Amino acid sequence: MLFDQKIFIPRKTQERSFDFWDGIKDLACFSVVNSKENLKFSENPRLKKWMTYKNFLIFGTGGSCLGGQCIRSISPSAAKNVRFANNLDPHTLCREFSEIDPKETGFLCISKSGETLETIVQTLLAVDFIESFENLEDKFVILTENKPSSLMEIAKHFNFLCLEHPLDVGGRFSVFSTVGILSALLCGINPEEILEGGRKVLNNFENSISKIEKGARFVTSQFQGGFSQHVSFIYADKLSYFGAWLAQLYAESTGKSGRGITPLIAAGSVDQHSQLQLYLDGQRDKCFTFFLEKQKSELKMPNGFVPRSFAYLNDKKVIDIFKAQCTATIASILEKGHGLRKIEIPEITPEILGAMFMHFMLEVTCVCKLIDVNPFDQPAVEYGKTVTRELLKGNL
Repeated sequence: MLFDQKIFIPRKTQERSFDFWDGIKDLACFSVVNSKENLKFSENPRLKKWMTYKNFLIFGTGGSCLGGQCIRSISPSAAKNVRFANNLDPHTLCREFSEIDPKETGFLCISKSGETLETIVQTLLAVDFIESFENLEDKFVILTENKPSSLMEIAKHFNFLCLEHPLDVGGRFSVFSTVGILSALLCGINPEEILEGGRKVLNNFENSISKIEKGARFVTSQFQGGFSQHVSFIYADKLSYFGAWLAQLYAESTGKSGRGITPLIAAGSVDQHSQLQLYLDGQRDKCFTFFLEKQKSELKMPNGFVPRSFAYLNDKKVIDIFKAQCTATIASILEKGHGLRKIEIPEITPEILGAMFMHFMLEVTCVCKLIDVNPFDQPAVEYGKTVTRELLKGNL
């Protein structure tokens, strides 16, 4: 078992059978983990040359970036030389360009549709920035669907290398495709380890279903009981972006037709001091999943002066203090009668991260089936894109 899941629900809920798994694991967003074509793109000579750059700046938003950011978070060194720009805040973009060495930086531009406003703006700004320094052609890699689009038009105009985003894999489900694999390669992580974690969940499906169904049943029963907000309480800094990845997965997959799970993210122990008061004493509309790593660390409190009221910290390991905070927070939430799930991870490795990606993609699909929404579309998002476009055209 790659990670342990324990569920605490204060009220008995009716067990119900699941009868929709036929064909689910064969959908492209899941089965891509078994594709023999997964790593073929990495043999492209132009890509190999591009990957010799010292630093990389990745443009995208939502699913185009969040999986890669999760992967970077578990890399011991990638934070220094792999950066993500996923917003259009001009101050942040100016800072990114001012802090990179243009001669030592490769740019990766990701958009499934090739029409994502953020990615188009970011790419054109980067082109303008780099044009002042050197030849553009070998500086950029474009990752998009193999069809006519604005991003493809940019790529053809400047002769950038294009890699193919699978047509039938949505952005928030794309972490096992080229999107996640290339991010792993740039971060110095063997993508096969991430894929293997996903395979262990998918290819042992009969064994995995029990854990997936339990998680889906927990979230769904809470939702049906009026607890529509799901808090991911994360006691492992390496999983901070995993919380954001999971939030998009839940929000964009379940939020349709007047229904949906509202995802919230809390960081332990920081948010014990900023959000816990609300969770314990505010409106009773939240359920919780705690993520914690069974860390091993010899970091201990120093033997020097300790204030009298903190004398109980003498000789304590910091990891034991951290674990005590997590245990106390769990106990406090259970005491208030909230539903809670605890996921304990022996060690956050690429393989276990891959297993978690696959588990939660399947869990969210299961939840969507139970609340009768389509897990794979996002129709409401298109309205905001249309209004933005009309505003910028001066039509509104």
